[in-house]
Amino acid sequence: MQPQERKLTWLASFSHFITHGYMTLLPAVLIVITAEHSLSFTEIGIIANIGYFLYGLGSFPAGYLSDKFGSKRMLTIGVGGMAVSSILVGLTPGAAAFAVTYAMLGIFASIHHPAGLSLIARRVNTRRGKALGLHGVMGNVGLFMTPLVASYGVKLFGTWRAAYIIYGLLGLVFAVVIHMTKLEDEADLNWRKLFKRAASRPTIPEGDETPASPAVAGAASGKSFALIMVPVSLLLLYLGSVLSGFIFRGSLTFFPTLLQREVYFINIHDEPVYMAGVVTTAVLSLGLFGAWFGGYINDKIKKPELLPFYVFLIVAPALYLISTLVDAKLLLFSCLFSLVYYAWQPAQNYLVAKYTRKASHGMGFGINFFLIFGVGSIATATGGYVTDEYGVDRFYRLMSYIGGVAGLTALGVYLARRYLLKFNWQLVREDKNE
Repeated sequence: MQPQERKLTWLASFSHFITHGYMTLLPAVLIVITAEHSLSFTEIGIIANIGYFLYGLGSFPAGYLSDKFGSKRMLTIGVGGMAVSSILVGLTPGAAAFAVTYAMLGIFASIHHPAGLSLIARRVNTRRGKALGLHGVMGNVGLFMTPLVASYGVKLFGTWRAAYIIYGLLGLVFAVVIHMTKLEDEADLNWRKLFKRAASRPTIPEGDETPASPAVAGAASGKSFALIMVPVSLLLLYLGSVLSGFIFRGSLTFFPTLLQREVYFINIHDEPVYMAGVVTTAVLSLGLFGAWFGGYINDKIKKPELLPFYVFLIVAPALYLISTLVDAKLLLFSCLFSLVYYAWQPAQNYLVAKYTRKASHGMGFGINFFLIFGVGSIATATGGYVTDEYGVDRFYRLMSYIGGVAGLTALGVYLARRYLLKFNWQLVREDKNE
């Protein structure tokens, strides 16, 4: 990669790290919060579901605004907003305030993925797969470090609030770093210029021009029809995002709870929350290798569409075994799940960039992450209900079935790679003789 490409890749990757950190704090302290606020798993699941849904829903406007105003500006707003929201979460006096501030955290967290990934997709032209792999690795660092930091905060300060405040202060520092870093062709955040540009039409950044689609060509020729072509593979990728998003959010939210209930040495430990956080960190750290490999291999293979299929070919049975085993065997297959599953994300990002126009990468990633984090967030409420009624192990069995469907969908992406859906709207004026 060129020096400029390397700098912006690291910037987006650190933003990915802290974003996943914020959104993984809750699972690590789930049991402590439910005890403090006298909440059931279903109730805390609904609160988390709202925050995670907004985490996904916000990707729509975040993608549009990244295309219009620039990715670096949006990353600055996102990281700064997450930092302030996290501090407010840590200061909340009750369950209602916690729900409101957690929703705020989800809104600002939604900015990263469309902004950060469109920054890489637009500006990195050499070894894009490697850049996406690094981005995925740093996200996984946030995932596996956060349970350790959160559980240590509980141990050291005697409260779950310490983790949110610590991450909030860290985020404020990083927001300043993003703002101060200069990137070619990426404007810095300036509120006066930002509001002035909001009144103007969006422009395509230099070098982002793409050949006109049939819809544009029809309009230019003066014809009264619009022909829009959508790759079938893109639609299947989006369906896969919903299914994988359910697994992603469900596994992260309930993994510490699963360990506390099904692993004996954690269950009998004097500080089970802390021990579950340590073991969760160790297991999720294996996802670093999967995330790196998922990005690295995309630059090497001729058929990148098949990589997600191979991922779920292993993930689905691993989840099923997790739901049936305890102690050492459960930990073994949890490690296998973490090692393999996190290769899916950089592979998915690579394919979304491949099947969307360069000038619309922000919106393309916005849709993708709305489906992953927004629609997929239903896993928290679903998981809370299943855990209350049947046990957390049954929820992992449900995720294994969803993983099987996700694998078939991923195979469909490869089989449909040469097919397009054509939508034709025609406007006709009828002249009547009176």
